Amino acid sequence: MSSKMHQFSQYLRGTDSTTHSGREKIYYHLVRANLHEVLAHIYPRVINYVGAENWAFLLDEFLHQHAAATPYFYQLPDEFLSFLWHNKAHYGQWPWLWSLAHFEWMELVATVADEPLPEPNTALLRCSPLAYYCQYDYAVHPLDKEYTALERRAQPWQGVVYRNRKHLVHWFALETWPALLLQTILQYKECSIEDTVHHLMQQGNNAYQEDAVRESVVAWCDTWRKLDILV
Repeated sequence: MSSKMHQFSQYLRGTDSTTHSGREKIYYHLVRANLHEVLAHIYPRVINYVGAENWAFLLDEFLHQHAAATPYFYQLPDEFLSFLWHNKAHYGQWPWLWSLAHFEWMELVATVADEPLPEPNTALLRCSPLAYYCQYDYAVHPLDKEYTALERRAQPWQGVVYRNRKHLVHWFALETWPALLLQTILQYKECSIEDTVHHLMQQGNNAYQEDAVRESVVAWCDTWRKLDILV
């Protein structure tokens, strides 16, 4: 790297006090504006909850502190998420920040995934390759288009982010029992209903009648097939 480029890199990171030309200052603001444009599409609820001023602060922190491992703008959402993870201790005023950002990032993952959905198989229980199980200490799912419940949970919030056959991305919140069922299906990858019931009974659910467990498994799986969470 030339001394000029090294100096400008330090300028971008806020570690260079050298006077820079108007063109370099313009370029810095362009970089920052492009960064905002890329990230704002991915993390709208993060911006909504921290506020515009604090969002600008986070962008500056990211530019100044994070050594990105990619030169590609489209990979910056991943880099920003990594930055938040490694700096969680510094943003204690927003203890839910990484969880909410990760949830929004998972929506991006489901959106851009290029793996095709297989043809439906009603003989076996199997999760869609475009369904992603998530677990957080905070309830991060949007209750409507504007509001997210960010309270800390006594038990982790569990859910699945998925893309259906119409290429629409949705999420599905899971209570304890359906979360256990979905995790069992994920663990065994392809499993019959009877084998799934057997695995669930072995996991400490023998306090329930086997017929009741089977009935619940069938009902949940029917629901998830209609949503394309199971395929």
